[in-house]
Amino acid sequence: MRLLPAYIRNSFAVTFLLTLLIVTFVICVMALFRLSDLLAGGGSGFLILQIFVYGMPQAFSFSIPVSLLTAALLTFGKFSANGEITAMKACGISMWQIARPPLVIAALMSMVCLLLNNDVAPNAKLAQRTALRHLGMENPMQLLEEGRFIRDFPGFTFYLGAKHRDAFSDVIIYQYGDDGKVRNIRARRGVVAASADKTQLKIDLYDVRVDPISDEIQGPGFFDHYPMTVDVSTLLKESKHSKRRSDMTMSELLDAAADPHAFYPEVSPDKIPEQTSILLVEINKRLVLAISCLAFVLLGIPLGTTTHRKESSIGIGMSLLLVFIFYLFTIVGESLGKHAILLPWLIPWVPVVASLLIGVILFRRRN
Repeated sequence: MRLLPAYIRNSFAVTFLLTLLIVTFVICVMALFRLSDLLAGGGSGFLILQIFVYGMPQAFSFSIPVSLLTAALLTFGKFSANGEITAMKACGISMWQIARPPLVIAALMSMVCLLLNNDVAPNAKLAQRTALRHLGMENPMQLLEEGRFIRDFPGFTFYLGAKHRDAFSDVIIYQYGDDGKVRNIRARRGVVAASADKTQLKIDLYDVRVDPISDEIQGPGFFDHYPMTVDVSTLLKESKHSKRRSDMTMSELLDAAADPHAFYPEVSPDKIPEQTSILLVEINKRLVLAISCLAFVLLGIPLGTTTHRKESSIGIGMSLLLVFIFYLFTIVGESLGKHAILLPWLIPWVPVVASLLIGVILFRRRN
């Protein structure tokens, strides 16, 4: 009886490792195109190698669940096509006993992904961005992320309600003077462009309210067009910057969600629920990505046994469809993150819970 679990475990593990290698390679190829541009631009080879290595934890956090699902479909599809599943059940072995080795591997990978998503990947991503700054090649406009207060720029705090390429809307800017005074700038929309040497951001704001107008003139002023220039040369070299949500560890996200005002003191009271909702979406997304390892295998095993086909294209096609549905719900949850009334942090859980329930039902039918 010891030989059978070892055979199932080894077959599944080999398929999983080979699939993991292929999927991770595909993800890394996309990053290599950008790194090749950095190298062609005269960047340091050592820094570029660092940037590549720092991107690996995030690549694994996505490739591990996908590889587990594909391995479950391919391995048990092969078992079913060869009649091995039927032979095992004829000997009185249940589907749960047959699936135990892959489920144990999936549970271990869930714990690995939990560690990656909560601590390793955020710290690696922050280190990657730091390396990019030292390389001096990161596009400053990428720092203008929508839906959060951005304190990356010395002397300024930005908030963008929505962003599309170089255009944005619902803009709030706090400009801090050397004397400690703060100028509040609000605009309905705006356009941003980087200078040729990427040391300045040229911002054109429209339908603008500025309060105060200047140090000499107190009170608000209204402008149809209000141009601004932000020096980012210091930022790209040495300045310290606040973390993005993707750079925050799980403990930092939990602290920020528990007390958003402490992390975002500029947020008005009516915006606190919005910031809390966005943070909760990020927290739940990371948990879902980890638990998806177990959910994918639990669903993939009975689906693989019902195909009765040897062709690997069937398993790969099914895995791609399931992964697309899974990440579609994650994207929807992120896009609705600012609408706390819709409980967007629960949306990423829908495919995971559905996979677990459908997997259990299919297992019982296969028994």
